[in-house]
Amino acid sequence: MRNVLLVFLGGGLGSVLRYFTMIGAARLLPKAVFPWGVFATNILGSFTLGFICAWPAMREKGGGPWLFAATGLLGGYTTFSTLANDSWLLLVNQHSWLAVCNAAGSVILGVIAAALGWWAGSRCV
Repeated sequence: MRNVLLVFLGGGLGSVLRYFTMIGAARLLPKAVFPWGVFATNILGSFTLGFICAWPAMREKGGGPWLFAATGLLGGYTTFSTLANDSWLLLVNQHSWLAVCNAAGSVILGVIAAALGWWAGSRCV
């Protein structure tokens, strides 16, 4: 039951952080067609997960800190389904190039961000 509670609390906090990221992006770029909030959230989440995976203090995957941070917090913060839906909506609304940039850019930059996070996390003591 403790593990479920850790994932629940982390997921709730991650969802609230995603909400604030989305609101911030909407305020910075109020007329943007491109879904910058989701894009930024997923890239930052990829970096953070890479960091957590490499951070020596988090090496015990499946333990309490891992469940809270990786499964809960980042699971609630990042959102593949919104990325997919945003890409679809860009296609439907005749923004094909933006749809491709959103989908491919999120995956490619997400992998790069995870690698950079891994690099940064592996250097922590």
